[in-house]
Amino acid sequence: MKRVAILGSTGSIGTQTLEVIFENSDKFVVWSLVAYSNDKLLGQQVEKFAPQYAALISRDGVECLVDAVKEADVAVIATRGIVALDAVMYCIEHNIDVALANKEVLVTAGKLVIDALKGSKSRLLPVDSEHSAIWQCLQGSINKPSKIYLTASGGAFVGKLADQLQNVTPADALKHPNWNMGAKITIDSATMMNKAFEVLEACYLFDVDASMVEIVVHPQSIVHSMVQFDDNSVIAQLSLPSMKLPIQYALTYPQRVSCNVKPLDLTTISSLQFCKVDEASFPCARLGHEVYFKHPLCATVMNACNDVCVDYFLAGKLPFLSIYSTVRYMIDTYEQQLCDAEYTLDAVKHWDDVVRKHTIKFLEK
Repeated sequence: MKRVAILGSTGSIGTQTLEVIFENSDKFVVWSLVAYSNDKLLGQQVEKFAPQYAALISRDGVECLVDAVKEADVAVIATRGIVALDAVMYCIEHNIDVALANKEVLVTAGKLVIDALKGSKSRLLPVDSEHSAIWQCLQGSINKPSKIYLTASGGAFVGKLADQLQNVTPADALKHPNWNMGAKITIDSATMMNKAFEVLEACYLFDVDASMVEIVVHPQSIVHSMVQFDDNSVIAQLSLPSMKLPIQYALTYPQRVSCNVKPLDLTTISSLQFCKVDEASFPCARLGHEVYFKHPLCATVMNACNDVCVDYFLAGKLPFLSIYSTVRYMIDTYEQQLCDAEYTLDAVKHWDDVVRKHTIKFLEK
């Protein structure tokens, strides 16, 4: 039995991870559960799964995340932001596998995580549907890819032009056509900031340059990403949109077991569309490629500022199109200052805090 720690157990990924464990109770046991503040749902999860440890970050502090992964075999990281950085590093130092559903860990500390893995038996198992797809496409290949195609649904505003996005509301942005996700990632999907994050994730996970990663809009969300090799062959991973499949694959890897996901019937699909990103309407999408070639702490600036901007947008205090302009301003503001900055875990936390406070002050004006 594999002991699973779930950090972020009451969110979308956390609850679906528990469904996967329940459906595979002969293979997994819930070792620990940590939520941010949803004590009611956490209590229900504790009653059903009887973990050895349970905690609320809002009540018990961030230290509970490290306590939760101790003695686990694999930790599912489904928290928001960089709060789980120390827990991820603890796992790597203690040879505990990391099933990573959180984008921000690699966006802000990717090189630090990858360097730590070099001296560890811990495995970094991608849970994001796109990176799981790339990972699956690379299985069995001894060659590095010549190109990675990151597919993007386009979010709630796929096909819209910039002038059509001037007055969109949070309720509009939260209407994702294909995926049922938390509010933060759904807004990131609508701005396509999630693709900026995923470009950086792909670079770290698969040891490629950002110039080798291309974003393609695929509204059907059937092809979850593709890999091209030197012979120009392209391998893709397809399934109906469900996070349960990449969650389960990360937990059962290298085995594949029956998954409670509706099978894909290709005869019912009339077309699979792919097109380039309209960067004039969705400029956030290009930020991953731009930030990759800057000091790595610029990615922390991007992430921290965006996090605050999403909260302000959801609260009705920031226009949708101002998310990009604010993030762009903060990156430009800090780029020179960070040129010679030390890149450590403490530096990531420091600049994350500095930029969040600066962004709040900037937006409150």
